[in-house]
Amino acid sequence: MKIAILGAGFCGMAVAWNLLQLTEIEVTIFDPKAIAKGTSGIAAGLLHPYVGAHSKINWKAIEGMGATCKLLRVAEQALGKTVAFSEGMLRLALTDLQQKDFNICANLHNDIHWRTEIECQRTTPHIIPASGIFIDSAITVDCESYLQGLWKACSSQGAIFEQRAIASLNELQHFDRVVICMGANTTDLPELKHLPIKSTKGQILEFLWPNNLITLPYPINSHAYLLMNPQKTSCIAGATYEKQFTNETADIDIAKQEILPKVRPFFPQIDELTLVSCRAGIRAGTPDRKPLIAQITDKCWVLTGMGSKGLLYHALFAEELVDKALG
Repeated sequence: MKIAILGAGFCGMAVAWNLLQLTEIEVTIFDPKAIAKGTSGIAAGLLHPYVGAHSKINWKAIEGMGATCKLLRVAEQALGKTVAFSEGMLRLALTDLQQKDFNICANLHNDIHWRTEIECQRTTPHIIPASGIFIDSAITVDCESYLQGLWKACSSQGAIFEQRAIASLNELQHFDRVVICMGANTTDLPELKHLPIKSTKGQILEFLWPNNLITLPYPINSHAYLLMNPQKTSCIAGATYEKQFTNETADIDIAKQEILPKVRPFFPQIDELTLVSCRAGIRAGTPDRKPLIAQITDKCWVLTGMGSKGLLYHALFAEELVDKALG
């Protein structure tokens, strides 16, 4: 059976890997950008089950974490290096509402622990004194390496990659199945313009980390996040959530306007750091904020709508799609 996958991001690669575990399957992946050069490849890489302002456990979060961790191991085995780091994450409670919400979470979940100001200062002395929660289960993923590792694993099992855009499903009539994992670009296909996809632009800023500061031992989060890059030479601050935008090009001024006021309250030194880069991507969401799996025709399926939970959900729902499409 010949199967085409449109999109080489988190969902596309996860679908490809799961398909290749079946017998007599030929997979061809199409994407106008190179592997790991789309929105998934520039993601900050925060993986944990408590995404959101209130740090409540997300729907199907435990299943999602388990499925993603399996694929992380596949990528690491293919590359022969680590792409996921179990560092945990500190969420600082800077408002009364955060104090209330985070305390509730610490009492409900075994992998969340309340930390006092003194405890936080002990490991992150350059952050302003504040209490918060530490999420033991949080993982930091090198998303570019992760996708490259998944591709290497898929390629070793016969997958083909074509770097080109597909303008219509009519171009793929010679395939037995088509799986569309194009994220926010899904509705660019005329056959899928009716899908309820909501696009949000996300930007992150990268700053050179000063030699006179010890590196962050784990990501810091409050109303924005701050984490070290895999090489520990720079830090990533994010992210924007722009519902109104004209293009997907990075806009440093807008990114700074949205991100810096949210980072300053816990890391005022951010204004003294040297800006290295600004990266932008478009997230795909749905009205109910849950991933969308839909059968479009007898042989065409779509997987999209991960929003800001792409790392958390992509592997789980790729498994579900493959079961539905070929089960």
